[in-house]
Amino acid sequence: MEAVGQVASAFNGRVLKEPRGFIKIILFIVAIFAFATTTSFKTSSSLKTRCNNASNPWKEVVYDYSYPFDLPSVAVVINCNGTSTSYYLGQSETTPAQFYVFVGVIAFLYCIGALILYIFFDDLYRKNNRIVIGDFVISVVITALWLIASSAWAQGVSDVKFYTDPSESGLMQIIPECQHVPCQVGHLGNFASLNVSIIFGFLNFMVWAANLWFLYKETPWFKVRSKPPSSPEAGPPQQPPTNQY
Repeated sequence: MEAVGQVASAFNGRVLKEPRGFIKIILFIVAIFAFATTTSFKTSSSLKTRCNNASNPWKEVVYDYSYPFDLPSVAVVINCNGTSTSYYLGQSETTPAQFYVFVGVIAFLYCIGALILYIFFDDLYRKNNRIVIGDFVISVVITALWLIASSAWAQGVSDVKFYTDPSESGLMQIIPECQHVPCQVGHLGNFASLNVSIIFGFLNFMVWAANLWFLYKETPWFKVRSKPPSSPEAGPPQQPPTNQY
């Protein structure tokens, strides 16, 4: 209980008014939006076929896909004349999607830890240069990870759009039922959520990059450089003259 009381007494809400404090709150929020818009994604596409006979009515084949975008496991089932045949989508985009979410979760958790450090252990933070430098270095790493993950995920979203489009991906070309009577695209997936996730990814990178300047100002490297240089020509301080009698 005594330890809890000491921690509670060390509460310093004023840190949240400083750049390093309120920027962490912003980073906490945008990290949630980044990985939430990715993991909650689910949509579907479809194609229409007439089963080798132009006089047959159109049959729409719908296939769903979602996070983590293991597209080779998504089956497109064509049922014609009582026979069902399954075809599968293109390459998996699981790696860039999961890496992007991993970076988002890591950034989210680090923001929580940093805010606890700033609010309850601010004296320790200011007096211990190792903690200050560690905060800065970890933030540099997370900033770089956001750039890498966002760039990879932007390409991943582009690939998901391509491989789930039955006309662009070549899916229609490998389905025999589409050779005699050309198939049509029924509808394409709604990728608004994934487009937003990309925006939040690069937004995270930019805010983390801006945050580095304020963290750098807390490091001893900046404090040493900002000290006014002492002039070697000034010599030792002069003693005031004494009265001679």
